[in-house]
Amino acid sequence: MRQNRDDRAPRSVSIETGIIPGIDASVLYHAGNTTILCVAKLEEGTPRWISGPSGWATAEYQMAPYSVTPRLERSSGTPDGRSLEIRRLISRAIRGGLDLGLMPGYSLRIDCDVLHADGGTRTAAINAATVAMGMVIESELASGVLAADPRRDQVLAISAGIVDGKILVDLEYSEDSKADVDLNLVGTLKGDLIEIAGGCEGLAIPMENLNQVLEAAREGLEQLGAELAPHLSAVAD
Repeated sequence: MRQNRDDRAPRSVSIETGIIPGIDASVLYHAGNTTILCVAKLEEGTPRWISGPSGWATAEYQMAPYSVTPRLERSSGTPDGRSLEIRRLISRAIRGGLDLGLMPGYSLRIDCDVLHADGGTRTAAINAATVAMGMVIESELASGVLAADPRRDQVLAISAGIVDGKILVDLEYSEDSKADVDLNLVGTLKGDLIEIAGGCEGLAIPMENLNQVLEAAREGLEQLGAELAPHLSAVAD
């Protein structure tokens, strides 16, 4: 369980950049004891099914064998259902903050690797992706590859739930594993909503209680945004 952390406060975050030599937008993102390595790159070309002057953005997600105990077997090439669902969530999240029409002919690719898991890996991956993506976009704007900033806003994510009758924000694994309600909220710094994922793990709850969990998540997202502000470059209005 959490120590020296308010029930509705996010975990402390630390960020290191330039982790991989030659790739500035390689980010090591620590949220409590959860650690994500995230790399962002802008590449020429888009999927064949995209028509018109538009770009694309997509994400990959996987867990390293020793990110959890016992050891995970390495993927044989086909992602398991959980990893595929999280890949899609991260992809939808990053696209939710982009105007893809402002990056025609280019694809933004994000790789998220979980080095250590202590709950909240999908939300931490989204936050790490936002930091890495911002670094790539700033670099490509400076070089003239991108004519305009495609970011509509900064996208962040956080979890919230009910554990032993208490509302908690940014759940650690020991909390998440026994939560009666577990939700992930993806939103923007402006306060707009992109996605809510999750539900009840046990009995149904009154809508009023669910709204309280969502409000706690929203407040947690604001706190997280303030903590990450030094790592988030400004988005033009």
